[in-house]
Amino acid sequence: MTPRAGSGLTYLLAGAVGLTTLTLLMPLADTPGSQQIANIPAYVLVIVCVVPLLHGFLITTQGYSTPYLLLFGAVAAGIGFMLAIRVRPEKLDDVPGILTSVTLSLADLCRILAAAAVGVSLARHIKSVGVALLVASAATASDLFSVFAGPTRTLVEDDSPVLDLLLLVFPTFGSVLGFGLGASDFVFLALFAAASLFLSLRYPATLLYVCAGILLAVTTGLLLERPLPAVPFVAVAFVLANADLILASLLKRA
Repeated sequence: MTPRAGSGLTYLLAGAVGLTTLTLLMPLADTPGSQQIANIPAYVLVIVCVVPLLHGFLITTQGYSTPYLLLFGAVAAGIGFMLAIRVRPEKLDDVPGILTSVTLSLADLCRILAAAAVGVSLARHIKSVGVALLVASAATASDLFSVFAGPTRTLVEDDSPVLDLLLLVFPTFGSVLGFGLGASDFVFLALFAAASLFLSLRYPATLLYVCAGILLAVTTGLLLERPLPAVPFVAVAFVLANADLILASLLKRA
């Protein structure tokens, strides 16, 4: 293991421990005042843990070939799906037992890593800033359609059991059922963060911006009292983090 990979593993473990700790402790906490206002810092804490988790994964897996990366993702997804079936939201109490909380946390972690493996693998095929912009545009359009008129809306309206596999549930203060993010959201988090690294853009800023985009999406959804697609927020955050570099690259090629 190289020193850089070892550092990445440290970040990955820190993020994983942080998410597990939040899943165990936040449901036990009281929620004084407005429930909506209390949820926002809970969202922040969860996303703060996602940052080192994704960074650690990106750094740790840089030396792995794409087939091995996808194989890891498939194994992680399989484990995550099996664990998610055991902790379906309708089976969870507001304050679950320790074993249930750990199972939920592991289900989320495995699916995040599986999604990240897919995102990094896709990012390896993005060879230019122009392609990255096309991906951002296409991802935004497809996510908007899916949530408001397409497959995601259908799954939600039908209360499909498939949602139990694709929706990651995170805690908030006083309840284990705080908010949900789709596995596809983490695919694009990893994709844009990895693309910024591979294209020599502003990787640290991009990672922070795209995670902030997810936070803005769930917070805005909370305030509007309706779920919003997160990928458009992530795509815009990627562009904002690298706007001048993207423009300079496009002008150079013109």
